[in-house]
Amino acid sequence: MKRSQIAVGVVVLAWVAVVPGIVGMRAKAEFSKIGQDTSGSSSLPISTKLASFQRGWFSSTAKTEYTISMLVPPVRLTVTHKVNQFAIPFYRWAKITHTIALVDDKGVETPLPIKLNASTDKLFFGGLSTSVAAPEIDWKSQEGLHIVGKNLNLNFHGKSGETQKYDLNLPSLSATAAGSQINVSLSNLNLSGTYKDEKSATDTWQQDGHIKLDSIEATRNGNAVLKLQNLVMETDLKDHGNNFDLVYQTKIDKSIFGDANGVVADDIHFDFSYLNLNKDGLLKIQAASKAFYEAAAKAPPVAGADVAAVAAPAAGNDSTDAKLAQKKAQMTMLMQHAGELVASSPSFRIDRLSLKTPNGEVAGTFEINMDGKGLTPDALMGDNVMVLLKEKISGKGSLTLARDVFLNAFEQKNAAASAQRQMKENQLKMYVDQGYIKDDGKQLSLESTFGPQGVVVNGKRIM
Repeated sequence: MKRSQIAVGVVVLAWVAVVPGIVGMRAKAEFSKIGQDTSGSSSLPISTKLASFQRGWFSSTAKTEYTISMLVPPVRLTVTHKVNQFAIPFYRWAKITHTIALVDDKGVETPLPIKLNASTDKLFFGGLSTSVAAPEIDWKSQEGLHIVGKNLNLNFHGKSGETQKYDLNLPSLSATAAGSQINVSLSNLNLSGTYKDEKSATDTWQQDGHIKLDSIEATRNGNAVLKLQNLVMETDLKDHGNNFDLVYQTKIDKSIFGDANGVVADDIHFDFSYLNLNKDGLLKIQAASKAFYEAAAKAPPVAGADVAAVAAPAAGNDSTDAKLAQKKAQMTMLMQHAGELVASSPSFRIDRLSLKTPNGEVAGTFEINMDGKGLTPDALMGDNVMVLLKEKISGKGSLTLARDVFLNAFEQKNAAASAQRQMKENQLKMYVDQGYIKDDGKQLSLESTFGPQGVVVNGKRIM
């Protein structure tokens, strides 16, 4: 046997015999980090812990436990991870399959009502690639809700701490409520985008998304109440150092609101944005909210109770005063961090609202601004919050629409139609005479501003 063949045989033997053990040791170290409360840096009220890890030479098994505190009552899940430690050179170190189960109050595990095929590849050059698939979705609740779908596929990959990419495809999904006979169905839903698993106010935040939906239709007792076709939404996060903006752009090709004689609108554009959101303030609010829900989850309420009831102690409980004090402290912290958001002068804008109807076009814009200049982080903790907000909030808006949109909207096709139109003409003339609306014979328009000094419409103060 040639030396080269012997060398290759030794390398292959070493790879098969030694590498799986090394991969297993690395897997144990990574899963052990979960036991150190890796969810502590997450803003979501989800606690995670490692329940067990059994390491083998060629495969290992781990079990993690999750508690979602924001739901009432809290939802508990276990995930069993089976680690295949046979590495494929230049592709992956390990393949991990995941089996998810629900856990009841007694600690008994039951399978999910929907069968999921979930696995993760630990890639050879770093990073992860995870896929989740549900070939068949057929679930019924005790209340009569029935959800049916096919071929759900979710994939995301990237490196921890770096940009992650995700893609979800769902060809069809329908939900039917038996009691009210309401049915909602959608076709060809796709979600994709990127995000960075940051959560530090000093990091550069990255996030963008793309949503596409071929159609969605809602019916009640067999009669259509809503139809949308070709919906597309783009989202983008723009980082500005301490603050960031969230920008959304939405387009819908066709829509019907109501039955066949309902409101028809095509070429709908709805673009809006949140501006000057403070990173540090937002993260602190999320952390305080997480602490509130997790504290509430420690004392689950009776069925039907709301979140406030979760945190509120029962009458006669010896720890009532302590729990009330804790709740008050948490709410005080929330208001303080809300003050930090306000101090950054945030604003909300409808950058574009436009649509086409059989009677003409409609277009408008709107914005509301908060002046945070001179505000301290504890500005919202006093008793004069409403007065303070009234002094600091201002905004403006505009609206234009074809004259016939106003005159023909919700018009009844009957013998009284002409009388109805004349009544609307009279109403319109009254508004024009009072200065609230401008009418050039084809279009109606108005511009409004509001702030501490009052409300002005088309240059006329009304408040």
